[in-house]
Amino acid sequence: MLSEVPIIARNWWLFVVTGLICIGAAIAVIVWPDITLLAFGVIIGIYLLLAAVMEVVDAVTGEPGGRAVSAILGVIALIAGIICIRRPGESLLAIVVVIGVYLVAAGVIRVVRAFDVKEGRGWALLIAVIDVAVGCLLLAWPDLGLATAAIIFAATMLIRGLFAIVVGFKLRGLRNEEEPPPVHASLVT
Repeated sequence: MLSEVPIIARNWWLFVVTGLICIGAAIAVIVWPDITLLAFGVIIGIYLLLAAVMEVVDAVTGEPGGRAVSAILGVIALIAGIICIRRPGESLLAIVVVIGVYLVAAGVIRVVRAFDVKEGRGWALLIAVIDVAVGCLLLAWPDLGLATAAIIFAATMLIRGLFAIVVGFKLRGLRNEEEPPPVHASLVT
């Protein structure tokens, strides 16, 4: 069975760019929470649209067992992104709820996906649990305060951004690795 790692590793820079966007958005929201609430809605919408594209690409090119899950998560991210971009000022509370739903869905799906990998399972589970916890917190107390919710989500984006950058640079080191040719079953003793 051939690994998809060399194929994914060729596009290592996408992970780094996504991570930098997450970190930049997180810093802006943390530094100016009350000023950036409208921008926050648009930034989150853009992030969710990027996440939707990545999930749809994974649904088309990924392993057959995970395609349906990626497609579902991609559609959820697409709908959430469009809502955040279309109505950032009129429905800030709805943005908090949309973000909460997205984080819970993404976290649950990432927990399931974490058990498909052997290497890095702990990190994948950690990110998934953080997503679910923050999503549940936002859904349980939507009136928590939009600035507080923005800062909580910014912290999540900061963690996700750092994780994406680390993964991107690890993939960069794997981009030129060749996988050994498969051994025929009849030759194994």
